[in-house]
Amino acid sequence: MSDITSKIIETQKAKKIKSEFVATTVRIPKELQLAIEDLAEYLSISKQDVMLDLIEEGIKVAEGVLENNEIKDSISTNFHVLNTNKRHDLNAQKEMLGQGIAAAYYGDWKLEINKIQKNDTVFLYENGVGIVAYGKGSGETLKKDYEGEKNQCHYQKLIDFVVLESPISASKIKKILDRNVVFLQTRSSMPDGQKILDEIAV
Repeated sequence: MSDITSKIIETQKAKKIKSEFVATTVRIPKELQLAIEDLAEYLSISKQDVMLDLIEEGIKVAEGVLENNEIKDSISTNFHVLNTNKRHDLNAQKEMLGQGIAAAYYGDWKLEINKIQKNDTVFLYENGVGIVAYGKGSGETLKKDYEGEKNQCHYQKLIDFVVLESPISASKIKKILDRNVVFLQTRSSMPDGQKILDEIAV
């Protein structure tokens, strides 16, 4: 059995959280539609579940490529964008906003928190919404258990933490910085982040 088939079956057996679903429309080649129907029939699940799981797996691949190919800054930066992990765990985002922390979980992703230095500005980015909060790194990375796994959450308390009344959308960030910004990564550097702070201060 292929990896993708196994993953789809496992996903169907154990959905950890209920997601809020939204309708979207996409036109796909007829051959791909037939392949989806065959896979749904083989797994005895709906076409929607097959497409959803395939999309989720594709996103994971894209995130992995972006993480591995992240351009390392030749100069140090005092600004970071941290994804709040809402797509994987709603509680993670609630904790970050409620406790004023920057956190990441598991594997190499959790180590991204270690790159935040004292007084670095950290923007918290919520998928589909934009920058929702910001604060300054403490420079001290703390560790705690996550989902029963020891020390799988690395986090820093954010100083002067502020939750924005009006989030700054991805399109507005792009306009402010006059460049494309990828928000799928756990953490990314933003050398021109002062422009975002200036916009917030207006």
